[in-house]
Amino acid sequence: MKVDKNLKDQMLFIKKFVTEPRTIGSVTPSSPQLVDSMLQNADWGKIGAIAELGAGTGVMTRAIIERKAKDSDLLVFEIEEELRKNLENETRLEIYADACSLPEVMKSRGIKRADLIVSSLPFTVLPREVTAAVMDGVTRSLAPDGSFVAFQYSLHMKGTLEKLFEKVDVRFVMMNIPPAFVYECRGVRERHADE
Repeated sequence: MKVDKNLKDQMLFIKKFVTEPRTIGSVTPSSPQLVDSMLQNADWGKIGAIAELGAGTGVMTRAIIERKAKDSDLLVFEIEEELRKNLENETRLEIYADACSLPEVMKSRGIKRADLIVSSLPFTVLPREVTAAVMDGVTRSLAPDGSFVAFQYSLHMKGTLEKLFEKVDVRFVMMNIPPAFVYECRGVRERHADE
């Protein structure tokens, strides 16, 4: 009997949430509505490099692959080993473990700047120093006209993001378990830009 891929993903996500709640921030993968909200403003024809932080079971990854131009680069990060290996097997992409290593991975791949960085990382449950390291990497890696899009389950990150970016738009997605806030950020503030 073949088990539906969505059900398999759901069961794996629940298992990981129960065993590693500080790594997996939700009990369910992102809904189609949340994925659409995260990716709705991307101008795919102009995006050369994309980074995804916290891929989970690959719901967002698959949506990015469907939308992106064939020649654009996609760097995917997932720290949880079982999820990472499953996604590598499915997508045939190299999935990197640590989102903090974004600038180093980009440099090793010859990518100067990312036009779009998408994050599903659970910043509210991550240690502060990890969040700071990830955000430092994001601000150093993002193209001047690029965007950083992240979802969270609270407005906890709003103040932090407003200190890092010139423009932070927030929208609420009710159709997700739990409902989520999508932050779309542009214009890295000068003191946080890579010298």
